[in-house]
Amino acid sequence: MLIIAASWHISSKPTVPLPNFQHADKAVHCVCFAALSFWIAFACGTRKSALIRLALPIFFTSFYGIVDEVHQHFTPGRTCSVFDWIFDTVGAVLGSIAFYIFCIFLIRLKTNSSQHKE
Repeated sequence: MLIIAASWHISSKPTVPLPNFQHADKAVHCVCFAALSFWIAFACGTRKSALIRLALPIFFTSFYGIVDEVHQHFTPGRTCSVFDWIFDTVGAVLGSIAFYIFCIFLIRLKTNSSQHKE
């Protein structure tokens, strides 16, 4: 929830300082929404099916991307962009996959740890 509140606050500002490289805004969208998706996946839990761990965070994060873009439409100095939403969704996919890989790593680590104790 903290990530969403921070995102909402930042997108309420007319301008936001960005890194100085081409398409920096798209990279920022991707990274921020990847982080959001990762933590939504964490909230969904590690014992759920792979589909739930992947699909739900992507869906909710992408949906929030739409809400955020509509919000920016009504913010002076900002625009609503389908391309920003696409990068929000790409970030959502990457964050969800990162959490899934993290879960696999933890499971393997736990399995290896328990095998060494025997």
